[in-house]
Amino acid sequence: MLRVDVGPASGWFTGATLPGVADANLAHHRPHVPTQLAAARAAVGAATGTDHRAWHLMRQVHGAEVGVVDADTPIGAELRGVDALVTSEPDRVLVVLTADCLPVLIAGRAAIAVVHAGWRGVVADVAGRTIGELIARGEDPGSLAVAVGPAIGGCCYEVGPEVADRVADVAPGAVTAPTSDGRPHVDLVAALRRRLHDLGVPEPTSVGPCTRCGPGAWFSHRRDPAAGRQAGLLRMSPP
Repeated sequence: MLRVDVGPASGWFTGATLPGVADANLAHHRPHVPTQLAAARAAVGAATGTDHRAWHLMRQVHGAEVGVVDADTPIGAELRGVDALVTSEPDRVLVVLTADCLPVLIAGRAAIAVVHAGWRGVVADVAGRTIGELIARGEDPGSLAVAVGPAIGGCCYEVGPEVADRVADVAPGAVTAPTSDGRPHVDLVAALRRRLHDLGVPEPTSVGPCTRCGPGAWFSHRRDPAAGRQAGLLRMSPP
């Protein structure tokens, strides 16, 4: 598990292994074994000093909707049909689950956010919409801190021409010409950096290698379609 400071907030990225846990999958994802899932989430909670029963997760749909966790949101509620969460509530823990897509943690002075972004999220500009929600809460984009966790790299993310064209429309530098495999490749981190730069957000910190080919143990859907999900967690420190 990787610890990262995101401005005034505390963040973590888990992987495909956890000490003392047989299965590090943190999602209700096949094969779903409730006791193993509970053990994995409890282990991460203990390691991060958070209560896993109070985490706010998403039912992600590869879109651009942003969910808001406010004072009226029950502790531990899962928000469905969203790919980003924003909160200004101290000590709420926001969680994004991934297995190749970008897990993005964003923190300002008074609000934080987590983002799930694959190529569809990049095209739909889920990151831009999330930054907009933070700006609406009084955040200055130039003062935001951003960390991007382990995700598939441009080295391994080969796509069809129809996907490459759609990504190139919003982030031309994120698409490379066809390589030896005969298909273009997409660099999701480069696409995110382009969008954040356009919005006046500082350069993000990148944490971790390519999930498909990099060193270490990471869940990767491209490598194993039955893979579980690792998590990015973000907690805003109380004032």
